[in-house]
Amino acid sequence: MTATIATAWLAAGAADQFDLGEATANRRRGRDGWPAEPALARVVVDRFTDVVGRVVKAAGLDEAARRDTELAVGTLYGMARVGEVMHEQLDLAGPRWLAPEMFVYYSPHSVVSAAAMTHGLGGAATTLLGRDGGTQALGHAVRRLTTGQADTVVVGGYEALTPFADTALDRLAVPHHAEFGEVAAVVLGRAADGAGRRLFVARGVADGRAVYDVLDAAEVAPDAVSDARLCGGTVADQQAARTDFAAALPRVRTWVGGASSPAVGPLRALAEAAGPPGDEPPGAVLVVAGRAGAWDVVLLR
Repeated sequence: MTATIATAWLAAGAADQFDLGEATANRRRGRDGWPAEPALARVVVDRFTDVVGRVVKAAGLDEAARRDTELAVGTLYGMARVGEVMHEQLDLAGPRWLAPEMFVYYSPHSVVSAAAMTHGLGGAATTLLGRDGGTQALGHAVRRLTTGQADTVVVGGYEALTPFADTALDRLAVPHHAEFGEVAAVVLGRAADGAGRRLFVARGVADGRAVYDVLDAAEVAPDAVSDARLCGGTVADQQAARTDFAAALPRVRTWVGGASSPAVGPLRALAEAAGPPGDEPPGAVLVVAGRAGAWDVVLLR
């Protein structure tokens, strides 16, 4: 197939992790652990807000630029951990006429809103949910940039998997980690302004061989790709993708990310590849995120 390819510039990136061991232990304590649960929600908000602030500063966005900067964020389960605790509390200790289903889960957009308000990001803010929420957010940002609706977009992802989510992903054989939570963010722009790296995004690639479309558009030789990171998809999906990459790009080393969820994995890979200003790795980095029947490919050079 011929991939539809869009481009943008990546100016900065950052990622962080936080241990979920204490939160897991509190869940096991039952009612005694309930008072400690709000602290986890604060940790997620604070860590994400901090990472967004770091990339905004690294990209050199002043107050005026921030007022027009947009924020697009992807997450798989958002803050559903709060909702699960509410279910437990209402089911075990609440009035018997009060069903947990009457309450909406803690809004996944509240994390995004907090970061935007803290750092003065006055453009549109969007939260996308689902297994490929991170690549959806990336695609959304690139569309906004290429259509001229935005000049700068911060793209982020966050996750703190719940016990239910951990079990569900295990049954689906989707690679993930429930031992830690994670936040990541990158800054994309329409113009390089003398800094940054070029980002090429292709949505809905059928197999590894079609990655040549992306390489051709970026004028990159296959042996110049320094790393291929496979993020998301089931274990079977990733094994198939590695086979495709071995046939199409024999010199590429494939890497299955240790991200907390497939929604955050691609953004974390980009954030790590961006690195501190002036410390970018040589060559090109390929990030591949799985979704139903296809792959989303991101090339950074």
